[in-house]
Amino acid sequence: MLPYKSLIKVDRKTSISLHIQVCNTFISLITNGTLKPSDALPGSRILAELIVINRNTVKLAYEELINQGWAESIERKGVFVLARLPIISRTRLPEAGKSNAPQKAFLWTDHFEDALPGKDLQKPTLAIDDGFPDVRLAPVNELMREYRSLFRKVYGKKYLKYGGSRGSEHLRVAICNYLSNTRGLVVSADNILITKGSQMGIYLAAQLLLQPGDPIAVGISNYGSADAAFRYTGANLLRIPVDSRGMNVDHLEKLLKRKKIKAVYIIPHHHFPTTVTMSVERRMKLLNLAKEHRFAIIEDDYDFDFHYDNNPYLPLASIDHNHNVIYIGSISKTFAPALRIGFMVGPAEFIQSASALRDLIDKQGDTLLEEAFAQLFDDGEMERHFRKSLKIYKQRRDLFCQILRADLAKAITFRVPEGGLAVWAEFDKKIDLHRMSEDASKKGLYIDNGDFYKNEAFVTNAMRLGFASLTDNEMIKALGILKKIIC
Repeated sequence: MLPYKSLIKVDRKTSISLHIQVCNTFISLITNGTLKPSDALPGSRILAELIVINRNTVKLAYEELINQGWAESIERKGVFVLARLPIISRTRLPEAGKSNAPQKAFLWTDHFEDALPGKDLQKPTLAIDDGFPDVRLAPVNELMREYRSLFRKVYGKKYLKYGGSRGSEHLRVAICNYLSNTRGLVVSADNILITKGSQMGIYLAAQLLLQPGDPIAVGISNYGSADAAFRYTGANLLRIPVDSRGMNVDHLEKLLKRKKIKAVYIIPHHHFPTTVTMSVERRMKLLNLAKEHRFAIIEDDYDFDFHYDNNPYLPLASIDHNHNVIYIGSISKTFAPALRIGFMVGPAEFIQSASALRDLIDKQGDTLLEEAFAQLFDDGEMERHFRKSLKIYKQRRDLFCQILRADLAKAITFRVPEGGLAVWAEFDKKIDLHRMSEDASKKGLYIDNGDFYKNEAFVTNAMRLGFASLTDNEMIKALGILKKIIC
């Protein structure tokens, strides 16, 4: 007989009844091959004594096994594992000298073996991120008030049903007004798809535009998650130099004379990661090239609202009269990253196809949340939030750069960004960013190691240092720790 005394353990503190615990243990013994079809189970009296429970509890466990089809009762003989069950081989320990690596249970294609792990900034209490908003400034109470209000209203219950994959019409109309007022971009609700952040928009655009082997032009330095989305389609990434005036469109023009491309991905407002802004001349030339060569422009404008020293340039989408631009924006980047709301703007037919694709992987967004955001736009709360945040972030940028100049000038080279939420910092070559990140963690500070900003054509000892999510005191403390580590 098997050593049931050690195999079957019952927990009297859990809410699961004892007979179900015993039943589940027997099922586990059957499915892992310990018990075979037709094996006899111990008598109820014997098992009750072994595991110190009431005999009637064992009987209930056996009845449950029989009812579920795992066992059968044979008159005057006892209870047995059902004879018709297939035989399951027990899992064997690896033989001496052989690999301990478990064999895969099924075959699948792993496109993400070398993918970097995502950043988890919910755990650190003090962090220099790569440019995220301060969630403490967001009008979350007002958002939740609108969210709860929808529940209390009779018509709000309809938002608990399935909705359209394009997203809330109310929010799409609100974003139309917002884009018109802030960017001079005049579109209708049919030109907008609500997404769960800008990354979904990039992914959807990539899937619709690109086939394996298709060339897409991207910056030598570029947003790594966008590169990953393009590579996933099998596209060929053509690297274009980026300087202080943004992507070098003259270089792109020369490339187009010998190679046809399907799309160009740009971040013209505050390039990621370097924060540079694309000049007006290059913007106009890029639009002319798109019209002439009939390629799409994926314009990622993730933080348009935060520009400090002058009025921001209009997006390419606002001056695109040939409809080559697919415009991607994010409310998450300006409000709170965990509240996944973004948008994609493009020709109505393209948006329809993007909506159909989105429907395959994510039937719809959070309609209630979208409706609540729409109400914040209607009430002017979002505009007030942007104005307030802009003022605070400018002050934080100035203090952050002041401390970098005063305390870390020997270790870090940078220029003051015109906008955005981060500084592009180039570290002295002697500084090991991996070791710096590890040492900072030991002192209670999260800071990246710079790997996310590298690619096959761009390797530099640099990273983005976000200032927006830090108060003055937090900033002084964080940069003080960094100074002790690298100076």
